[in-house]
Amino acid sequence: MHGICWKNRRGRALLLVTMLLLCCLLSACGKKKKKTDTETNATPSVTATPTAIPYGPKEAALSDEAKTIYQFETPKSGDIVVKINVKKYGTICIKLFPNEAPKAVENFTTLASQGCYENVKFARIIADYLVQSATAQGYTSSIYGGGFEVETSDKLRPVRGALCMADASEDGTNTSSFYIIVTKPNLLKSLSDPLDARYQMTFADYLEEAYNTKLSEEQLDFYYTYGGAPWLYGHQTVFGQVYDGFDVLDALSEAKVTSKCVPNPGIFIESVTVETIP
Repeated sequence: MHGICWKNRRGRALLLVTMLLLCCLLSACGKKKKKTDTETNATPSVTATPTAIPYGPKEAALSDEAKTIYQFETPKSGDIVVKINVKKYGTICIKLFPNEAPKAVENFTTLASQGCYENVKFARIIADYLVQSATAQGYTSSIYGGGFEVETSDKLRPVRGALCMADASEDGTNTSSFYIIVTKPNLLKSLSDPLDARYQMTFADYLEEAYNTKLSEEQLDFYYTYGGAPWLYGHQTVFGQVYDGFDVLDALSEAKVTSKCVPNPGIFIESVTVETIP
């Protein structure tokens, strides 16, 4: 865990928190285990997410205040958007950011235009954290012939509704796999209290020691407002943002899954369409 010294008090506390969150993640997946389940190789690195906490009807990312923030701006003329049509669930509409993540956007839109995401299953769903899929060809290739590097930008953060590239936990392994972050604000807020009360450790301290993610309290307040996975900041590519279809995203997050977080029964992407706003 990034050079943590488990012999000191803080190290032992961090280990306890990590184990606690890991247990929560495992319990979020289905109780039935099948020997035929296969794990995906490309998945964002995270220890766990706790049980869901009710969230109000207002989607923070769609508020008037949020729309003044670059990542949450309403799509305008010239912007590229994609629509992920999920069988029996509905459509998730996402604005893409080619200026900040040109390779990821080109890869995703090209694969989508070629029909590579049609009729493929969601590979993994972790309740209250993410939904993940890839092309039917799997996780070994991209339009560049292999893996490509992480693209990061201060303008884009792994907030709730962020479209991200899934890699194999090291740079240069982005391929066709993508995920959308589901985590709601209240869920993140619930993590800080037990850290402070039981382990005398702030959430910012935990993120830095466990994930080498350095965020100020002011930066964390952004996630407490809009949700997301702050531990992923600076580590994986954010290249899009949901602007319509959060209800579909939440419904997917609540789907039944196996012990390995594979949807059961399977959930299929009917199509991914690419459009440029006229």
